[in-house]
Amino acid sequence: METFTNQQIKNTALPTTVAVQFEPLHAKYKNVMLITTLILTLVLIALGATGFYLPLEDEQALLVAYKEVVLAISIVFAVAMAVLRMAGVNKKGYVVREHDIIYKTGLINQKQITIPFNRVQHVEIYEGFLLRLFGLCQIEFFTAGGNFGDLKIPGLPIQEADKIKAFVIEQVLPSTKEEFVSAEGTNLNTENE
Repeated sequence: METFTNQQIKNTALPTTVAVQFEPLHAKYKNVMLITTLILTLVLIALGATGFYLPLEDEQALLVAYKEVVLAISIVFAVAMAVLRMAGVNKKGYVVREHDIIYKTGLINQKQITIPFNRVQHVEIYEGFLLRLFGLCQIEFFTAGGNFGDLKIPGLPIQEADKIKAFVIEQVLPSTKEEFVSAEGTNLNTENE
């Protein structure tokens, strides 16, 4: 029986990571983000202005000032949100490597997600109305144990997403075949696929 060990590994002994060149999202994705950002901005400003539509009798100066402050705050918040969303589009990118896919996002809070292909359960391509209008889609990678996509890359041309999906499935399929063969002890019948 083997004895369990869990030795510490020094940081200097860890392998170095290779710098990767991230592919930006398609330029048309900025148009999709612009439209959704304008809609959100208008909704926020309309919510801030709702106080002016309430029928109140004998409005007091304090109430009018409160309405103006709420509207001003909603405008500032909406404009800041719009600027951050649009600037954040340029920070998004992805890279497909031999064994995994990496997606980075975030202007203020930066995040980088790596999904190894051997953990991928299935891949979906989603085309919402606005994305489809610009010939774009979103590809989602699902791993075990999740109901929602573990990795979503928006703003890809449909042909590019199809290529990525086919590549990932091709990478996942050989490991699945090997696992099945080792479990069953027989070869799979792999006729022309």
